[in-house]
Amino acid sequence: MDPYHGCREHHPKGSFSYEPSSHMHGDGPQSPTMAAPPNRMYYSPGMGYEPPPMPLQGYPPRYDPYPNDCHPQPQVYHYPAGPYFSDPPTHHDTGKNKAFVRGFLIFCCVILTGLFVATLVMALMMHPKLPAYTVNSLSVSNFNASTTLTADWNTTFSIQNVNDKLNGFLSGFKVDLLHKNDVLAMSYVPDFELDKKEVKRINAKMSSIGFSFLTPDMHEMAKEQASGSVSLILRIASMVEFKSSTFNTRMSLVLAICDGLKVVFQNNTGNGALDNGGKPISCQLYM
Repeated sequence: MDPYHGCREHHPKGSFSYEPSSHMHGDGPQSPTMAAPPNRMYYSPGMGYEPPPMPLQGYPPRYDPYPNDCHPQPQVYHYPAGPYFSDPPTHHDTGKNKAFVRGFLIFCCVILTGLFVATLVMALMMHPKLPAYTVNSLSVSNFNASTTLTADWNTTFSIQNVNDKLNGFLSGFKVDLLHKNDVLAMSYVPDFELDKKEVKRINAKMSSIGFSFLTPDMHEMAKEQASGSVSLILRIASMVEFKSSTFNTRMSLVLAICDGLKVVFQNNTGNGALDNGGKPISCQLYM
């Protein structure tokens, strides 16, 4: 059976067809011999005419020009992957994500604002106040300012927590006794806690042995002692913090300056006491 039977009508007219059954056995006419094309080298453009066009060349014998004529294969096109062939963006998902982020930020802002307002309201309701410092007594013994200062000091001061809703915590106490700008003696006080409206009385003992002063300052203190009294300053420094079950303040440095302390000497001796008429002397507070 001819494998090309039924497919010859698809060849275009004038094309060369190959019939193996008749050509191989010599039954049919032989294929006409193809004429050689004219040689173009004998024609020149200047001779007034052009050479005839060369005839179309057919396929050589035993060559099938349409190997897939009977069974055409579908042509597959491969499109490159790119942004135009990708999946369309999901606009609805992006909108949901943006809405969620926006809602979360708004929620955080509301919470922070609420906390700030609550803290401010609590601070106004509690209204923390600094403690009150007062000097109750100040005495000196063995005072001598001839060549070097020697003296033993004993002072008593009180600290009161004036808040009725907050407890006070005081730490880092340091007590200095000054004459103008010169430190005569110093002492340290242990940390303690003050309940609401509580008053704590502190006794501090100090000594002036080992302190050096300028000669003019020594002479000025000696003159004041000779006149019967010496003016001194008590400086109290501490860290103060107030707390409650729902509210805490930050720890702050409080400096109490107790100025105008007049120590009167008895009968031109080295012993003296604070002249305050039996009333506590209030101190100024600085932060």
